[in-house]
Amino acid sequence: MAAIMTSIITNNGAIAALQTLRAVGGDLTKTQQQVSSGLRVATASDNAAYWSISTTMRSDKKAMSAVSDSIGFAKAVLDTTYTGMDNVREELTTIRNLVITASSLPPPPTDGYSNWTDYQPDQIYEGSQVAKVDAEIYQHWQQINSIVESSSFGGVNLLKNETNEPTLPGAKTEFTTGYANGQVLTVAIDTKDTTMINYNRTVDNLWNQPGSDNMGYLDGTLWSANVIYPITYVDGGGVVQKNENIYTLRNAEVRIAANNLDRSYYYNALVGQLDERIQAVVSGMSVVGSAQKRVALQDEFNNDLMDNVGKGIGRLVDADMEQQSAKLAALQTQQQLAVQSLNIANQSPQAIMQLFR
Repeated sequence: MAAIMTSIITNNGAIAALQTLRAVGGDLTKTQQQVSSGLRVATASDNAAYWSISTTMRSDKKAMSAVSDSIGFAKAVLDTTYTGMDNVREELTTIRNLVITASSLPPPPTDGYSNWTDYQPDQIYEGSQVAKVDAEIYQHWQQINSIVESSSFGGVNLLKNETNEPTLPGAKTEFTTGYANGQVLTVAIDTKDTTMINYNRTVDNLWNQPGSDNMGYLDGTLWSANVIYPITYVDGGGVVQKNENIYTLRNAEVRIAANNLDRSYYYNALVGQLDERIQAVVSGMSVVGSAQKRVALQDEFNNDLMDNVGKGIGRLVDADMEQQSAKLAALQTQQQLAVQSLNIANQSPQAIMQLFR
């Protein structure tokens, strides 16, 4: 066995104690950083692979959070659209029922009208019971116009297609619903399925007939007694206008009386056309309802995905606080013992002085 040499030049004990103290100090600093930050992988130098993966996942999670905001906006737009369409449906149903009521009332006087000009006030007609129903119908048309104009959220109104918007049919309304593999996912519905008034059209046709593909649910005409009643119409300048006619039934009544036409036949035709529009609106509401369901499901999935990504990041980089707490206490004890050992080692040269006395 080699003998242990004592030297006044080199203090081997102190060197060993100092190395231990430095190692304990380094571990203690690292542990304190983990305890204070809550992370065991805070920088790439801690663990390059985990740091890279977690950084990418954090970026993806931020994108998912932005998608969540977009989904919230989409849900609000679709809810507003559905509510507007449902209210229009109710108003059209009320108008249809009022037309049925008018058909059962005595016809207006047949001894002449004070004004034969379409859409102009007529005192003789206004004295009839039919005119009173007609006046109520006009109020419901006005309410429909108000619904269409006000069914907007964040500046988005799907009940009307403006002149600067895509041409119908074929236009799509897209909503952001997800983010995956660097791609934004969307759900789309045909703009025509929600459009009540298409201001981006230049031709009038009979609604739901050949050539009417670019018309909204309230565009075009209602036909009765060889008379066309525009709900909206294209004026001479090619601009879509809302019909402000105060009468819906008068023109038919005038021509029925003047030409001795079958009143029931033409009223039934008017009711049938209103029914067609009501059913079309119902079909459009089904499309919007399906989109609402899809967006809601995607919102739930996106939230679950964000939670799972957050958990995955935590498993990679979060510090085990119970473990680090126990380790911190142990390292603090080791540091104290290392300091004591260094003090003892530093005192050993003093023993050599005793040899020279």
